[in-house]
Amino acid sequence: MKISMTIKRSKGIKACLLFIALYCFCSLAHAEENANFIRPGKLFSPSKIHLLEDPKRDAWQKPEKIISALGVEKGQIIADIGAGSGYLTEKLSDYVGIEGIVYAVDIQREMLDYIAKRLKDKKPENVTLVLGTMDDPKLPRGEHLDTAILLSTYHEIAKPIDFLKKVKHALKPHGKLAILEFGSKSPIGPPASVRLPEELVINELKQAGFSLQQKHTFLLPYQYFLVFTPSYP
Repeated sequence: MKISMTIKRSKGIKACLLFIALYCFCSLAHAEENANFIRPGKLFSPSKIHLLEDPKRDAWQKPEKIISALGVEKGQIIADIGAGSGYLTEKLSDYVGIEGIVYAVDIQREMLDYIAKRLKDKKPENVTLVLGTMDDPKLPRGEHLDTAILLSTYHEIAKPIDFLKKVKHALKPHGKLAILEFGSKSPIGPPASVRLPEELVINELKQAGFSLQQKHTFLLPYQYFLVFTPSYP
């Protein structure tokens, strides 16, 4: 009996040690995997705006399909966070109409100046330019946003969890948050060192108080497209 109990105890200790070893190995591998990413990614330079405005971009960016997939309608309030040249802002402005509002948020004054010039002829009354910071999108307080969009912007945010908590405060309880980022195998886009895996983004959004609502898997050829909604205890 004593020999049997000793053998069982020995097997139990070995199993426990094996589990600990595997856990440490997986944790180390995960840490090494994340260590390969440079965060935040370098801000897109205003001197390269011509790349954002490439006429060929529509073919792979499919802005109309993005807007349609998010159900953007007349009268809605939308935030284009990391608006850049206003490529998406201008299209969103047409969709929400005069009854709606589009907040074009960027942390680089040069980008906002470019958007202002871009829209000068149209003079849309529904676009509000917002100079945010790396820590805060500076959106008006209150749960008023129908949708917030981060198009190729998430990887440039230094502290995404804290940043997105502020976005959450601006969203309606059933509002949407869209994250679009280049996949690791895309032939175009930012350097591979700043491209973030989907699962990492999903996990960080969960920590920020969001739940994954939908993945648009086959809509875009080079980017993953994740849609979240605020979650509450």
